[in-house]
Amino acid sequence: MYLIGLKKGVHPCGNEGTLITCYKAEYKLRETAQRFATMYGLDEVYGLPVYPQKLCEISNAEFVDYVRRNCKRYA
Repeated sequence: MYLIGLKKGVHPCGNEGTLITCYKAEYKLRETAQRFATMYGLDEVYGLPVYPQKLCEISNAEFVDYVRRNCKRYA
């Protein structure tokens, strides 16, 4: 599972915006997402189960819109 962080409506690059986790339990994902948000001062954190190639080829605004529409919010 990929945890995708958003700060002020923008997806930060690198470790500040994406965290890969092997947890599957909902409580553990929520706990990890909250720690991730606190650590980097993120406003929103979503869970993305699969990271398809097309997400690497779109703009930041399109990526944020995709994540908000299709992913589960954890924090």
